[in-house]
Amino acid sequence: MLKRQQIRHFAITVWAVVMVLTATSAQAADPGKNGRIAFVANFTGTNQIYTVNSDGTDLFQVTTLPPANDDFAVYFPDFSPDGKRIVFSHDMTGALELYVINSDGTGLTQITHDGLGHAAPCWSPDGSHIVFSTPGQYGPGVIATVRADGTDTKLLTTPVWDSLGQTYTPDGRHIIFASQKDGFVSALWIMDVDGKHQRRLTDPELEPGNPDISPDGSQIVFYIGQDTPKQSNLFKVNIDGSGATRLTSEGHTDTLAVYSPDGKKILFMSDRLGSFDTFVMNADGSDQKLLINGAFTPNWGVQP
Repeated sequence: MLKRQQIRHFAITVWAVVMVLTATSAQAADPGKNGRIAFVANFTGTNQIYTVNSDGTDLFQVTTLPPANDDFAVYFPDFSPDGKRIVFSHDMTGALELYVINSDGTGLTQITHDGLGHAAPCWSPDGSHIVFSTPGQYGPGVIATVRADGTDTKLLTTPVWDSLGQTYTPDGRHIIFASQKDGFVSALWIMDVDGKHQRRLTDPELEPGNPDISPDGSQIVFYIGQDTPKQSNLFKVNIDGSGATRLTSEGHTDTLAVYSPDGKKILFMSDRLGSFDTFVMNADGSDQKLLINGAFTPNWGVQP
């Protein structure tokens, strides 16, 4: 079972997860037919990336990675817009770097090589760039982009404020992220893809983390309680930050939610059965049910 301290360590950017105790990467789904679901699990003694069909059947092990120096070094697998590749991070070289692998397990390629530590990668809608988190002045927390071939890295946020949970809007023109910018515990922000015109979307009272955007670009799903010891639950808001609506109830930790490519479903992690598993629900919060035992940081790809 993941403990509260481990969760925090596991999602902000790999050293710390973006949840109530964690944190991540949210990865926005791409419009299209629902394809396979990627996730991380320890079914063989080490954390590896797996995929399954949308109904949880046909388990396939994508990676055979060496043991990590950090128990949670394999984080946030994110499908490319065409569903054919997966980007993720791992510390097999001694530092967290970004890697890309074909969804059939072939063609593993390291795309960053600077040893600085990078995590929670997310593809741009056109597949040309990847947005990710990298260490800031006080630890993980600067958002950056890199071309899919590993060139042209650009820092988008300041290291003064912890920022994470980055994801592109479906039109590829903006990036939404969670940040302590301006001294808040956490709020959702939006900026241009070059980091300009940063604007706060949500009220600080929500303390949101790990946003994901619906494929039509109209709504954002997130968990509350980022950077606090509170239990996290899932909410959604309109893209302008209005209309906050609760999706899951109190009493357990629900976190790291992502939309299905058709926008009708949401995957999320929950400890409601005693350990973190992946659940699925309708986009309005109804019909919540277990999908995959022992699976974390899920991501839903399109049908290639």
